[in-house]
Amino acid sequence: MVRKGRKGKGASAASAMNEATLVRVTKALDDFRASDAEVYTFEPDISKEERAGIHEMCRKMGMKSKSSGVGTRRRLSVYKSKRNQGPDMEEGPSHLGFSEESRHVLQDLFTHYPPDDADLNGDASQNSSDKAANIKWKTDSAFCRPAMSKHDITKKVEMFSTKINGSPQLRKIMEDRSKLPISSFKDFITSTLDNHQVVLISGETGCGKTTQVPQYILDHMWGKGESCKIICTQPRRISAISVAERISAERGEAVGDTVGYKIRLESKGGKNSSVMFCTNGVLLRVLIGRGTNTSKTRNPKKSLDDAILGISHIIVDEIHERDRFSDFMLTILRDLLPVYPHLRLVLMSATIDAVRFSQYFNGCSVIQVPGFTYPVKTYYLEDVLSILQSEGDNHLSTTTSDKKQSSILTEDFKSSMDDSINLALVNEEFDPLLELISAEQNPEIYNYQHSETGVTPLMVFAAKGQLGDVCMLLSFGVDCSAQDRDGKSALDWAQQEKQQEVYEVIIKHMECSSAKSTEDNELLNKYMATINPEHIDTLLIERLLGKICVDSNEGAILVFLPGWEDINQTREKLRASPFFRDSSRCLVLSLHSMIPSSEQKKVFKHPPAGVRKIILSTNIAETAVTIDDVVFVIDSGRMKEKSYDPYNNVSTLHASWVSKANARQREGRAGRCQAGICYHLYSRFRAASLPNYQIPEIKRMPIEELCLQVKLLDSNCRIADFLKKTLDPPIPESVRNAITVLQDLGALTQDEQLTELALTLACAADYRDPFFLPMAPDERKSATAGKVELASLYGGFSDQLAVVAAFDCWRRAKDRGQESQFCTKYFISSSIMQMLSNMRKQLQSELYQRGFVPADTSACSLNSNDPGIMRAVLMAGAYPMVGRLLPPRRNAKKTVVETASGGKVRLHPHSCNFNLSFDKSSGNPLLIYDEVTRGDGGMYIKKCSVVGSCPLLLLASEMVVAPPDDDSDEEEDSSEDEAGKSTLVQHRKEKIMSSPDNTVSVVVDRWLRFDASALDVAQIYCLRERLASSILFKVKHPQDVLPPALGASMYAIACILSYDGLPDMCPSNDLLQNSVEARRFSLGKRGYIPPGGYLRSFADRPHHAPYSQNSSNHSGGASAYTQPSRAPDGRFDQSQRSFRNSGPGSSKPRSFKRQRNTAQ
Repeated sequence: MVRKGRKGKGASAASAMNEATLVRVTKALDDFRASDAEVYTFEPDISKEERAGIHEMCRKMGMKSKSSGVGTRRRLSVYKSKRNQGPDMEEGPSHLGFSEESRHVLQDLFTHYPPDDADLNGDASQNSSDKAANIKWKTDSAFCRPAMSKHDITKKVEMFSTKINGSPQLRKIMEDRSKLPISSFKDFITSTLDNHQVVLISGETGCGKTTQVPQYILDHMWGKGESCKIICTQPRRISAISVAERISAERGEAVGDTVGYKIRLESKGGKNSSVMFCTNGVLLRVLIGRGTNTSKTRNPKKSLDDAILGISHIIVDEIHERDRFSDFMLTILRDLLPVYPHLRLVLMSATIDAVRFSQYFNGCSVIQVPGFTYPVKTYYLEDVLSILQSEGDNHLSTTTSDKKQSSILTEDFKSSMDDSINLALVNEEFDPLLELISAEQNPEIYNYQHSETGVTPLMVFAAKGQLGDVCMLLSFGVDCSAQDRDGKSALDWAQQEKQQEVYEVIIKHMECSSAKSTEDNELLNKYMATINPEHIDTLLIERLLGKICVDSNEGAILVFLPGWEDINQTREKLRASPFFRDSSRCLVLSLHSMIPSSEQKKVFKHPPAGVRKIILSTNIAETAVTIDDVVFVIDSGRMKEKSYDPYNNVSTLHASWVSKANARQREGRAGRCQAGICYHLYSRFRAASLPNYQIPEIKRMPIEELCLQVKLLDSNCRIADFLKKTLDPPIPESVRNAITVLQDLGALTQDEQLTELALTLACAADYRDPFFLPMAPDERKSATAGKVELASLYGGFSDQLAVVAAFDCWRRAKDRGQESQFCTKYFISSSIMQMLSNMRKQLQSELYQRGFVPADTSACSLNSNDPGIMRAVLMAGAYPMVGRLLPPRRNAKKTVVETASGGKVRLHPHSCNFNLSFDKSSGNPLLIYDEVTRGDGGMYIKKCSVVGSCPLLLLASEMVVAPPDDDSDEEEDSSEDEAGKSTLVQHRKEKIMSSPDNTVSVVVDRWLRFDASALDVAQIYCLRERLASSILFKVKHPQDVLPPALGASMYAIACILSYDGLPDMCPSNDLLQNSVEARRFSLGKRGYIPPGGYLRSFADRPHHAPYSQNSSNHSGGASAYTQPSRAPDGRFDQSQRSFRNSGPGSSKPRSFKRQRNTAQ
C-alpha cells in the first residue's frame, strides 16, 4: 500500500519536476487561465519529463495541451477548453409507459377531475412574482436593542465596578487588558466612531482588537447613558462562541447576559444582550431579511420592525479572509450607511490591504495598531529533514538559548530601534541604527522588526542602496526571508526602489544559503524526489511529532492540515503508533468547522500533567481562536479550496498552497501566550513563491445563492449590476451561469423577477458525508459494502439514500443503546450524525414557524419509506443536475455519465454506484447528482442516485412533443407555393397527435428522448401543471387545504411515483420486503447488496400504498382517494376534447415548456 504523500505505482508525472520548475509552471498556467488569451506556448527548452508533467497539470486544470515540432523546435502549447454545446442524440429513445395500476389511478382521476384550459395553458398560477417581491420577513429579536433606561445602565456600570473591586481575578484581568497594545487606542477608536460612520482597524496579531474593541464601544456608550446593540461577526462558529465566552469571562458574567452569540443550531443571549457575536451568514440573513429595497427609490419611511434600526454598531472581524458572504455583506452595508446615519461600522483584520478597503468605503479612517506576539522560531522543510536525520541531537536546545538572549530587547531598546529605523528610512540617517547593530551582534537585533511596520534593518539598507551595510548584515547571517506588515521582503524593497546592485547581491546570497550546506541541499532534493508535494506526508508529520515530544517536556502541538480527510488519515496514522495511542502520554484532538461545538471546545482545555495535547486542525485555527497552551505549530502549507471554472461550469475541490498571509497567521499561533516554534513543511523557495493573499471566494465559487439574495434584498436591481459593486466582482460568465441555473430551476423569471418557488429553496445538501474511509484495505472494502447495503434499504444505487438509511438506522440504534456498535459496523461518524439531527430539528422548527408543517410532523412522513416517492424528492432537489448512464466504451472498465451539456464524466470511487453494472434491457438509466468536480483523476461525480424517468417528466423545465418521424428541421416558407404543403403537414400532425394511441416522441430539456403514446403524454402534461399549481398554492397558503382537483391530483401523482417511480434496475417495493427474493435479485448485479438481518432490525415498518391525509386535514381534497381503485373504462372523452383544443397538431413540435413568469 502506498502511503499518502509518497510516490509509488502511478505516481504523478508533475511531481517528477524539481520544485523551482513546478512553481514556475504552476504560476504560468494560473496566470494564463486568469487572462483573456486563448493560447499559451512554453519555451522550447523544457525536458521530456517536464513536458509530461505539464500535460498532466493541464488535464487537471481543465485545459488542453499539445506538443508540436521536432528537436530543438518542439514546443508545448496550452489552450482553454471550450464547453460542449450539448449532448449527442445517438442513443436511441427510451420507452415510456404507465403500469396497469397507474393507468387505473389516472383513469379514476381524470374521470372525476378532467383537464381544463388552466391545466393545458400553464396559467393556473399567475402573479407569483409580485407576491414574492413583497414578502415580509420576521425580525429576529436577538438583534433588537435592549430596552434599557439611563437608570438601568448606571446600575449595570456600578455592578461591573463592584465586581472588579471584589474579585482579585477580575482585577488581574483588567490589569492584563490595560497592557494590550490596543488599550492605548481606546479613546481614539471611540472618538473616531463618534465622528465617522466607518472605521478600519488594522491590528496585528495579539493586539487584542477582537476582544477589546466591542468592550470599548460598550463602555463608551454606557458612559454616555445610552443603550446599544453591537453585532460582531466572525467567519466561523467556533470563533463566535470562544470570543463571546472570553469577553463574558473578562466581565465576570455568564455568556448570554451582556454578551451573547447566535450561530446555526445554537444561541445564547438575545434581546437583552448588548453585544451579540454571530457568523457572517447569520448577519447576512438579517440584512436580507429586512425585505426592503436599498435602491435610491426606496421609501425613506422606515418600518418600526426594521432590524437595522435596533443595531447601533456592526463589527466585521477578519475581513481579510474574503469569503463570499463577507464580501457580499460589505457591499450591502456600504449601501445601507447613507440610509441609516445612526449606524456605525467597524472593519477589523490582522493582515489586510488597508488602503484598498479604505478606498472602498470612500476613504474611511484607518487605525494601525501594533501587535504583540512572543518570539517564534521558524523552521522550513530543509531544516525539518536535517532535524529528523540527527536523531541524537536535541534541536530545541538552541531555542532555549535564543529565549535567554531575547531578554536584551527591553522596551527602551525596542523604542530606540524603532526610532533608528524611522530616521534611516525617512531622513537617511544611518549612524544611529548602525551603532545599535554593531554594539552587540545579536540575531535579535539585526533581525529586529519595527513594532508597527515590521521593517527590518536589512530592508532599510536594501531600499536605500547601502551595499556595504547590506553585505555586513549578510555576513552576520541575517534572515533574508523576513517580511514587513505588507508582506515585502528586503529583496522586494530593493526591487521596488530600483536598487539593482543590492538586489543581485541578495539574490546570490539567498541562492548560496538556500540550504545550510550541500548535505542539507542533497537531503531536500532526495526527499522531494520520493514524495508528491501536492499530498500530505503523514509519515513525516508522525516523525516530527515524535521528535518534538522527545526533545521537549510540555507544550501543545497544533498541526494545520487541508481538510477532514487529511485529519482522519493523520489521526489514524497516529493511532497505529503505540506511543501516540497511549492516552497517558498523548491526547489527539480534531478541530474542524463541521464538528459539534461541544467537541470543538475540547481543544481549549488543558490536558492532565504529563499528557501532550496534539490538535489536528484545518485553517479554522488560524484566526480569532487562541489556544493558550500551544507552543509548537506544524504547518503543512496546504488548505482545502473550492474553485469554479465558469467556462466549463465545473467545480474543483483540491488542496492548494496557502498564501503568505495565511503562513504568517499560522506562525503567530505559536507565539500568542509564550515563545514558540513553527515548522513549515515546505521549502524556503516555496515560501518565497506563495501569493500574498488568497483569491477572494466570490471569484472562485458558484454564486447562485448570492444571486438569489440580491433579488431578495432588492427585487428591482439587476443581479449583474449589484455584483459589480462588490470589492472584487465575479467574472461575467459566472454571473450568467448562475442566473441560467436559477431560471432553469424556476427561481427566477426570464426578466430576473423572483418567483415564489425561490423563497422555498434551502441548502439541504449542506452536510458532511457521515461515512469515513478507514486506512486498512480490508476495512475499506467493508466500508464500501456497508454503504451499498444501507442504500439497498430504499432500493439501492443511491449515495443520497445511503445517508438517509444510515440516519434512520442510527437514530433507532441510538434509542436502543446500540449506537456505538452500529457506527463501528458501518463506518459512520456519530458526531456528524448528531450534527445532522440538530440541523433537521432546526429546519423543522423554521418550517413550523412559517406554517409549512404542523407541530406534530408524523403525518408529513407517511410516504417516507416509499422508494419511488423518495427518488422523486431527490429529483426535485437536484434538478437540473440530471445525467444519463452510458455503457462502458470498448476497452473501458467503468461506466460513463453523460450530462446535459454533453460532457462525459466518471463516477468517483467513493460513490455507491462506482461498480454499477446494467444490461441493455435497462436502456440508459438516468441519475441525479450534486455537482461535477474536477480532481486529480479528471472529471467525476461523487454523490449520485439512479432515478426513473417518471419523476423527470413531472419536474423538467421543458417537454417537446412530436411524431417519431417528425422532420422538424425543415424551414417554413411563407410563399404561396409552400402554403398548401404546410397545411397538409399540419393536418397530418394534428391527426397523429389527436389520436390517443399513436406513438409520439418526447424530448425533455432538449436532450433526453422518450417514446410514449399521445394519451400518456397528455396526462403527464396535465399532471405537471397541477403539480406546479399545488406547490405554488402551498407556498402561498401553507396552512390551507388544497382544492379538490389539486388534492386528488397530488395523491394520484404519489400513486404513480410509487408504482412507476423506480428505475428498471431497482427492485420493486414488494421484492424489497422479501429477503429471499432480494438476495436472488442481487445475483450477478454489481453495486447492489441486499440488507442483512442486522440492518433490517433497524428498518422502519414495511412500505404500504401511498398515503394521503384524511378529510379533516384536506376536506374535499384527496379524501376520496385513500387507496388506488379501478375506475370505469372509457372515461377519456372529456380529456380528449381538452387535449385537442390545446392545439398540439401544428407544423412545429408541441412545446410543453413551463412559463417561468408563473409557478416556476
